[in-house]
Amino acid sequence: MVILKINKNMNMKKIIKYFPLLFLSLLFSSCLKTGLDELPAFSDAEITQFRFEYRWLDETSSQLRVAQLTTTATIDEATGSVNCILTVPEVGTYFPAEVRAQVTLSNIVGYADISIAAIMKPIGDAPKLGIVADYSKTKMEYEITAADGTSKTWSLNITAFNK
Repeated sequence: MVILKINKNMNMKKIIKYFPLLFLSLLFSSCLKTGLDELPAFSDAEITQFRFEYRWLDETSSQLRVAQLTTTATIDEATGSVNCILTVPEVGTYFPAEVRAQVTLSNIVGYADISIAAIMKPIGDAPKLGIVADYSKTKMEYEITAADGTSKTWSLNITAFNK
């Protein structure tokens, strides 16, 4: 570590001259030590949960509103399938009847919880997660790739849509 000693005889130009050196020495120093343990890469490529929601713009308050759909997900790790039953919530203060009537499988947002350090991508024309998409399709498949490169194909089935 560089210690900069300033005495009464040192002028401002010298301080400015050494300041970049001090800054660079702090910038390029590291607190990490060599020889850290090598951690194994995760090999799980699983889906642990699936959720859905409906989003709309509330015209009266100019706010984006979100209604969570009750999702019962049956996950079969052996076959790589997720079967979901979706239930639209009842009318409420922030979920009016005219908005509830607009909720369909073709305009909801899906989310999945997957294994640590894994990535998920849709296969073919399966809907992308996290955006408004059409989940009324009969064949929806997703590939989960684990951190170690292991991959598994999962199928998503909406078995019931209760409104």
